[in-house]
Amino acid sequence: MNVRADIASTTAEMAPRATGIKIYAYYCGGEDADMAAFDPFDPAVGSIISIPWFFYLIEHPRGYVLFDTGTHPAVAEDPRGRLGAVTDAWTITMKPGEDAVSLLRAAGINPTDVRHVIQSHLHYDHAGGVSFFKSAEVYVQRTELPFAYWPPIYQSGAYVRDDFDHDVNWREIEGEHDLFGDGTLVMFPTPGHTPGHQSLIVQLDSGPVILLSDATYLVSKMRERRLPSVLWSPDAMVATWNYLERLEQRLGARLIATHELDYRESVRLAPSEWYE
Repeated sequence: MNVRADIASTTAEMAPRATGIKIYAYYCGGEDADMAAFDPFDPAVGSIISIPWFFYLIEHPRGYVLFDTGTHPAVAEDPRGRLGAVTDAWTITMKPGEDAVSLLRAAGINPTDVRHVIQSHLHYDHAGGVSFFKSAEVYVQRTELPFAYWPPIYQSGAYVRDDFDHDVNWREIEGEHDLFGDGTLVMFPTPGHTPGHQSLIVQLDSGPVILLSDATYLVSKMRERRLPSVLWSPDAMVATWNYLERLEQRLGARLIATHELDYRESVRLAPSEWYE
């Protein structure tokens, strides 16, 4: 069976007409870096871009679900102490209070209210809040954990072991996984950026959304097949892009990437706005 082809039809067939699901896109700081991070051959290489970080709160009839957990709060206070030499090249712009726990509590949501956490991957700007959600089941692709613990030199700066080396309720999965068995939330592998990267299909009343995380930094770069500088496998990433576009067309889905540079205009920013 072609599993990747099957996920699209399963999601479309199983998802109910009305779900009542909402997605809240929480901006949680960012970093300034050279445009080369997004495309080493872009004409704007040499200029500085402001890269946003996001995590997503999904309000589901069966409880709160997080897609990624943002950056550890210590990054806002002491970036170099937490991240090391990566701060020599990238300037952290995260402010105190822009971590996931603080932002959720401001909305009246405690870490214990979150029952499921889906980690796209375990880079520091996506997995810094894992240890604060010990009541939740934390879903990660099985190939991501060993890569995070023993990363190759070209990705060692992107992982902070203290982000994920904790006694949390890990749920290591292989391939796609339907969280509630009804097609409303389906995680699936999108390798390339890392070997265990995964994305999430969310079935909203307005239609399906695919939360890409870092399957691509910019949807426009994916369309042009322009690879970023931080990746595990260019071949896997291009294969993922080909699949995502087929899935997008088949489902009529909206694609949302985490690091879109025009986020102030293109993203419905939580808590005042959301997707439903």
